[in-house]
Amino acid sequence: MKITAISINHMTKPLGFLLEKLHISFKINSETSETIQKQLIIKHQEQIDYQTDFLIYDNNIFEPDFPLTPRTRYDVTINLKRESGEIVSSTSHFETGKMTEAFEAKWITNNDKTIQSTLFRKNISITKKVIKARLYMTALGVYETFIDGQKVGNEFLAPGVDDYTQWIQVQTYDITKALQEGEHECLISTADGWFKGPYGFIEGVDCIYGDQHRAIAEYHIDYEDGSHEVITTDSSWETTAGNITKSSIYYGEDRDDTIELTEWQPVAITNADKSILSDRLSLPLVVKETLDVKEVIQTPAGENMLDFGQNHAGLFRFYNRAPKGTKIYLQVGEILQEGNFYRDNLRTARAAFEYISDGIEKWVQPSFTYYGYRYMKVEGIDNLNPDDFKADVIYSDMESTGNITTQNSKVNRLFQNVIWG
Repeated sequence: MKITAISINHMTKPLGFLLEKLHISFKINSETSETIQKQLIIKHQEQIDYQTDFLIYDNNIFEPDFPLTPRTRYDVTINLKRESGEIVSSTSHFETGKMTEAFEAKWITNNDKTIQSTLFRKNISITKKVIKARLYMTALGVYETFIDGQKVGNEFLAPGVDDYTQWIQVQTYDITKALQEGEHECLISTADGWFKGPYGFIEGVDCIYGDQHRAIAEYHIDYEDGSHEVITTDSSWETTAGNITKSSIYYGEDRDDTIELTEWQPVAITNADKSILSDRLSLPLVVKETLDVKEVIQTPAGENMLDFGQNHAGLFRFYNRAPKGTKIYLQVGEILQEGNFYRDNLRTARAAFEYISDGIEKWVQPSFTYYGYRYMKVEGIDNLNPDDFKADVIYSDMESTGNITTQNSKVNRLFQNVIWG
């Protein structure tokens, strides 16, 4: 008998999620039908917060009820006792976010509301050994955040689609490895997303929730000597415009890597509501699969095109080999018409990526949009190398727990379309 998996609210080792009611489940492999008993123990820092007796195993669920504290890791142990008295154990953990704890940080912004990608930065110095560091943050509209040029986490389009007037999800990141002794640059990059950009079927309507990018962040650092430090977004941060010159969910993205990031200035502080900040419920959007180019096509109309073999939702990336100043234009579509590239079914969505090369060989990927496509029309690159292009399939980071196969191929295809979409 073996415990093969433990889930907390249907997630594996969740970090910073809203956990108003705990639901802990587990799976076992057992070759016998013997009567067994189950036990749950939850503790933090060796202190037991919750413990059951050994109970008759009639299901694989526990629903413990005890008060959680903010920013705390809880260790979960499940014990199974066999008829012989042998005990089989397995462990997992979860960590709470800010919960109802008020934010010390302030909402920061740039007074220029026309900026398509707003950057915020602060240089910090870590002078002692760090044993734990967490980042609690969100932004309006979508964001990525970096420490020393390396992206924090692996998700896209955070904080996702919210009713930003009522509820804004806060993401929690483990940044322990990134924030060790030394000098560091903390950087936040924002774009319109669903907050400020056009969204829905009403043509020409944008700024649905607001007209200005904002960010709020707290870096909580625990040191080996027992001290604790909180670095927050405040008036000490700087801001400027980034090298993304236009970005929107339907439009796609334009990026100019020849732009030098200058004209840094002090951020503005906004008194936007912090009471609607909440630990996240939505699972992160992450790369779940990567598709290779199936075929390089030259269409009857003379277009250079790539076929990834499958309609899907996500982001593409390409390896830049172009000289500095070269403009590369990539546009995507779902179907062909008479063998040619076709996009009229996308209505007014441009669904493209315009990139101006800085001459540095590297992988390039849009940041603040996503695409639904199978085909890509390529302009600005001659002699297409299929190995230089990848399609990252992106969707919520949840486990697939089942499948459907019927005698009707159209029903099977419909089910697969739901997964791929």
